[in-house]
Amino acid sequence: MVRCAVWLLARFDVAVDGQAVPADAWRGRRAADLVKILALEPSHALHREQVMELLWPELGPDAAGANLRKAIHHARRAMGSDDAVQGSSGMLSLWGGEVTVDAARFTAAAAAAVAAGDAQQCKLAADLYHGDALPADRYEPWAAQPRARLRAQYLAVLKGARQFERVIELDPTDEESHRELLRGHFESGRRREAIRQFECLRDALREFVGVGPDRETIALYEQVLAADGAPVTGSAHRAAALIATGLVHLNRNELAAAEQLARQARDLAIGAELAHELGDASTLLALVASFTGRWHEIFRQEFTESLRLSPENSVATYDANLCFAEYHLAGAAPAPDAHAYAGELLELATSAGSVPGRGMAELMVGEALMSSGQFSLARDQLRRAADTNTAARATSSRCVSLERLAQTELALADSDRADALLASAFPLARAAPLRSHLVVRLLGVDVQAARHTPRALAAVGMAERELADATRVCEPCSLNFRVQASITCAGAGEPVRARRHLADAERISGLWQGGPSAAAVWEARAALRRAEGQPAQAAALLREAADEYAKARRAADEARCRSAAARL
Repeated sequence: MVRCAVWLLARFDVAVDGQAVPADAWRGRRAADLVKILALEPSHALHREQVMELLWPELGPDAAGANLRKAIHHARRAMGSDDAVQGSSGMLSLWGGEVTVDAARFTAAAAAAVAAGDAQQCKLAADLYHGDALPADRYEPWAAQPRARLRAQYLAVLKGARQFERVIELDPTDEESHRELLRGHFESGRRREAIRQFECLRDALREFVGVGPDRETIALYEQVLAADGAPVTGSAHRAAALIATGLVHLNRNELAAAEQLARQARDLAIGAELAHELGDASTLLALVASFTGRWHEIFRQEFTESLRLSPENSVATYDANLCFAEYHLAGAAPAPDAHAYAGELLELATSAGSVPGRGMAELMVGEALMSSGQFSLARDQLRRAADTNTAARATSSRCVSLERLAQTELALADSDRADALLASAFPLARAAPLRSHLVVRLLGVDVQAARHTPRALAAVGMAERELADATRVCEPCSLNFRVQASITCAGAGEPVRARRHLADAERISGLWQGGPSAAAVWEARAALRRAEGQPAQAAALLREAADEYAKARRAADEARCRSAAARL
């Protein structure tokens, strides 16, 4: 009887009767993909229509069926037998299900170990996991769900083996593992290490806007702080406890309590010159202000107060509000005139002689000018903002200034200058504390800059690889990248990738009602319809985008969409 083994973890290899199938034997990508898909299934079998939908979702039944027959033929030839891929009653199976797959061995061992609750058994199961499934197929939609399932099982057995440090290496935001390590340090009398563990968790979570430790973790942290009769020691620890508790209230929609704790933490951080904690408290306050429709009022208060603070503390306040400022200056919510509001802050900063304050305000003025389509004026203002933020050592504000300046240069048809600005901004973003926000924003502009050149798809691919390797990515900040990637992929004849990025953009845009975010998603939908040969639907979607841009007072964007719709 022929014996077949398939390896999916960390690599893709196939051996038949102990003989490896050479990589060049597959005669095409889809033959190997067919084997991978069947090997990933617990029964190593799947209905042919499901395979067709996974591999050729954009094709009709006849075309997809023809492609499947070719893939089956090449897979059988590669493995040297017509029995390699068997068909019966519409089902396709790999060697009739009689095949050994490393992922299946791991799955069975992991399920048994977790069910038994045995740490040693979990460790042995974890040793069978040699790496994430099919790393070369990282961007294939059909591989995403099985890969995530296998990775989740791996994390589960690591936790069962109490290898919490390894879990945190793979997922720094895994709160359960942080909490177990914190508890272990505390129960062993290592109070300082327990405090540091909480700080590591807080640092991992802080880049996710609005996410903080849960109540159980905070209660344990407060026990640590109260050890030896000291209720809460140190301003930094007291501020951290206030912020963490405030985030719990925020997530429960208890906004008044969250605001009170944010203000207490902010006052404490200012008094003790704690820039890190001040940034966290300002982020919490900005979230409350956004949810209650008071961001402009509260940020004006914070900005005015920041002009009297040390440069480090004022920069921490501005970093906490960078994303909020962009949304509230150009978002859908009713707001004061963006240019007048930002100009008022600039006057305050100039009068106070605050270089960091001037850098933030100049960026906001440039943002307002850019949003209203005054690109030449915006370019001048954003250049000043980049220079001022460089002098203020405000890295995040400088990076956003360069990003917005690059977008302005694209609007003025100077793509070479945009590329140069992006090249100077990327090293800053990758080294910045807010890199999970900054890098993805730059990637979006980079794809936008490449859209009409041969390197457009390459830019999308490079961005996808960088984001896949990133530990954390701010989803709201990734919206422009998702939109630009979807439009680029649609125009390049890659509808599956376009739909994947569009689905992410639609989910992220759903966080807000209307405005430029929703308009951008309408544009991406239109690009996909146009690529699918549906010009009438594309024109209708472009008009929807234009209407949303009009509501957000984005005249240049509105005109672009109406012009594009008229040409269809």
